[in-house]
Amino acid sequence: MKSVQPYVHAAMCAVLLLAVACGDTSSEMELTDAEVHYNRGFDYGESGEHRLAIQEYDKAIDLEPNYLDAYNNRGNAYVELGEYRRAIEDFDRAIELDPSDAVVYYNRGNTYNNLGEYRRAIEDYHRAIGLDPSDADAYNNRGSAYLSLGEYRRAIEDYDKALELSPSKTLTYRNRGLTYKRLGEYHLAIENYDKVIDLEPSSFKSYFDRGLIYKDLGDHPRAIEDLNKALTLMKDSTLRPDVEKALSELQQ
Repeated sequence: MKSVQPYVHAAMCAVLLLAVACGDTSSEMELTDAEVHYNRGFDYGESGEHRLAIQEYDKAIDLEPNYLDAYNNRGNAYVELGEYRRAIEDFDRAIELDPSDAVVYYNRGNTYNNLGEYRRAIEDYHRAIGLDPSDADAYNNRGSAYLSLGEYRRAIEDYDKALELSPSKTLTYRNRGLTYKRLGEYHLAIENYDKVIDLEPSSFKSYFDRGLIYKDLGDHPRAIEDLNKALTLMKDSTLRPDVEKALSELQQ
């Protein structure tokens, strides 16, 4: 999710953080009351205290009913709490206030994705991309919605574009690898997992996924090597029994 940063009116503060972080505790006096509550809400959200964040955004909106950024960030807080319908309501209101805000469409698309409403998610990502064609995350997430719908070629197109915009995005390589695996294009899947491992050598999940592909291809030595590497890298992962089961099957 994408939140809008807090407000800072202190003239010498070059970093967008809460006013107190700039070493000027009096600068809050330069903000409106609504902005003060908004900033506090942002700070609570950054600390993972989403209920308290919502309370502050409530106060900001009570004082300024058309406060678009407060609706967006309150929506994100509801998402963090799993209250997706309430989040949608806030994103809807933010879009009413400004239909040209790509971030809100992106956030609402993520929320529809969480709800399994993939067509609606795709519509929102499409709008977000139309407003901000440089947003690699929107392409990645639209690709994942297509993946969930089984529209693998469309997913690949979006992952390709996301990687064109952000060539070091390991999540997108992993997603594209999974999509190629679903298509039965195992060697292309392996190429994507190779790239994830190059960029993120501690990614035990990528070793696990690549190991399973080698297993399916009948390349047992490489499969065993990758699965053992996954076991070495993982700590308390819930995937450990799955890795151990795959290794056991290979070693029988």
